[in-house]
Amino acid sequence: MAQFKLGLNIDNVAEKPPLELAPGWEAAEVPITELVLPYDGEEVWRKKRDEIRSWRQPPFTAASHWLKDERITGNDPTPFAELERQAEQHCRRLAELGTGMVAGIWGNFFAVPDGYSRTKATDQAIEYCGMINKYAQKHGIVIALEPTANPRTVFPKYSDGLAFAKHLGMSNIRVMADLNYFVAVDEPFEDIAIDPSYCVHVHIQGDTYQPNYGSSTGKILHIFRVLRDAGYQRTVSSAHPWISTVPGPFNYHSESARTLQFLVELRDRVFAE
Repeated sequence: MAQFKLGLNIDNVAEKPPLELAPGWEAAEVPITELVLPYDGEEVWRKKRDEIRSWRQPPFTAASHWLKDERITGNDPTPFAELERQAEQHCRRLAELGTGMVAGIWGNFFAVPDGYSRTKATDQAIEYCGMINKYAQKHGIVIALEPTANPRTVFPKYSDGLAFAKHLGMSNIRVMADLNYFVAVDEPFEDIAIDPSYCVHVHIQGDTYQPNYGSSTGKILHIFRVLRDAGYQRTVSSAHPWISTVPGPFNYHSESARTLQFLVELRDRVFAE
């Protein structure tokens, strides 16, 4: 049976130098606002792109941090022309880092502010998704909406995001799952299996930090079993802040090795059942 890939976010590179990453990770996720330089021109981007390539990280299969302070919905959204400029640029630049990449968009960017019409916010979200779908198609990017368990958003829960994406019916708009957001609203991981074809990326964490920090083994085993049974074969990203799990200063090489070993053992256990 084909297995999903184990990946991690290549972010906060000043604290976690990419060249110190332990070997063996199968995929990587790039933060757009940190490394894809949304506010810089093409010459600056080409230098950064070449630097990223020189790190020889695991294959980039996903991207995060689609926006920074911009607003898609509400009374005072970011001008649509600027949102479109960034969307085109993001998709084009991500395609230079990897093929068939998934770009996650945090659900909190689709806010429904207090006193604002949910219908109007939903209409704004639909217009925005129609625009980004155009560029995603052109550059071979899959957009993954990330519900954040926030009731003041267009799609609070995973099941809401799934319903919204299916209502859109757009070829390159799908949804992603984050373990913490499921737990926050007691949503069953089994909702991923409602339509497995729509889940294109997954985030996991431990107790705030790495999956092997704290007591999250049971939750991770649960979501791994759901993904196995759903036939999920894309990336599961270890997405979180990092901390030293042993006495002494933080060492990215050894901590990324410990986390990878922990996740490989859990995945092997699930697929051996």
